[in-house]
Amino acid sequence: MLPLLAIGAGMQAGSSILGGFMGSSQKKNEAAIYKYNAAVKREEAKSIMYQTKFLQGRQAEAGARTQGELEASIGGSGIVSTQGAPMLALALQKSELDLENYMIGFEGMAAADQAENEALQYDMQAKFAKIGARQAMIGGFLGAGASVGGAMMQMPQKTTPSTGGMITAGGSAAGGGNPYFL
Repeated sequence: MLPLLAIGAGMQAGSSILGGFMGSSQKKNEAAIYKYNAAVKREEAKSIMYQTKFLQGRQAEAGARTQGELEASIGGSGIVSTQGAPMLALALQKSELDLENYMIGFEGMAAADQAENEALQYDMQAKFAKIGARQAMIGGFLGAGASVGGAMMQMPQKTTPSTGGMITAGGSAAGGGNPYFL
């Protein structure tokens, strides 16, 4: 009876420790995946900013061509472009082109900020997964200790026939010592 109880307790303890290792390994893998996703999102944010700068530059060049064409058509017609309606038309055209350029920049920054926020979320998930890995290990060892402790509580206690007291490590029937080790 006693050897089977010890074998069962050992198997339960080993199973609990193995479960802790497996749970920890799984959580560590999740943390690595989250870190990778965070790195991808950070690269995406950089890419969005590069693309935004490129689009703003291209729009500025197109705007300068449009502005130049408008000035050339006004000047070619013989109208004075430094006063009145021609000056207003040039100013409105310039402000529209600048506004379009600013909107490209704003939209790009908003998209890059969104990608960076997603990267931060992945970082937090990685931290939580690491905490979960540590908790899985601790839980495995606590479960192993509980199985061994439960098995020890089920072991029969040896008593001396004459006094009814427990036999201790020193062999005496007085209290004290560990009753499970003779």
